[in-house]
Amino acid sequence: MVTEEQLAALDLTLWLGSTERAAEVDFSNQSTISRRHHKVLRQFGIELKRTKRELEVSGDLQLLDLERQVHQMARLKRRLGLRLQAPFWLQNSPGVVPPEGWTMNPQRVDLNCTDPVTLLREHVLDACLATPTQIPDDRDDLFILKLHNRPIELTLLNRNNQSECDLADRFQWSLERGNLQLKLMPFLPASCRERSQEWFEELLTINQPERHKTMALRPSRHSGQSFQMAYLTPEMRVAQPLPWLVDQNFEPYTYTEHLVVLAQHANEPAVLALLESLHQQIGQ
Repeated sequence: MVTEEQLAALDLTLWLGSTERAAEVDFSNQSTISRRHHKVLRQFGIELKRTKRELEVSGDLQLLDLERQVHQMARLKRRLGLRLQAPFWLQNSPGVVPPEGWTMNPQRVDLNCTDPVTLLREHVLDACLATPTQIPDDRDDLFILKLHNRPIELTLLNRNNQSECDLADRFQWSLERGNLQLKLMPFLPASCRERSQEWFEELLTINQPERHKTMALRPSRHSGQSFQMAYLTPEMRVAQPLPWLVDQNFEPYTYTEHLVVLAQHANEPAVLALLESLHQQIGQ
């Protein structure tokens, strides 16, 4: 009912959040992408709207879904134009390089995909590297492969290139007084930001009794200063430019990188080639 180029224009815009980014991946221009995706909207009688977090289509999507399935099978069989969503920190040099036929989202610090599994189920994406917070409880229709584990460590952000000893002292002083700020990196998906916020609040709650004991102590040379910290894996730290120090006094959380595809496509040659490539690059 619509051409591959027209449907791709809509789906790339949904995936990447703008016609500008869609044009970048499609090696096209914004006006062409806009013209093509509007033809799809008119053909199916649907609308493209922007919510607080992302773009989405609304209306009767049954015919659109059927059309997407046909186009997805064409991509899989031809092993061409396949779409892989990967987080920013895994694209950092040397980063993940997908096999021939696969295209990743642009490596942009301000670009993250809120819900890649939904886009996968809607046949917009063909595979995604998802965080644990992005994987739903209902997963019977999904093939989920654990690629590797990484520690999520409490990371002290050193804005003034302080010594390790001075940085640790400043952090402890700020922790005892609740004078901490949680930095949420722009490349983190919304669900990862929410989890980091939960851990941060738990950290403050655990140390609340200690704050009451130390409030009457004499002022420190750190008085009046705020302190920034973040929960980051080694790859996430490399992907951001701030100097840092891992606080070894706190037990790290465990982060698992997952590859997710639709179960019905798990044995497609194009998917198997992707699995092999990712295992070689980042697998255990």
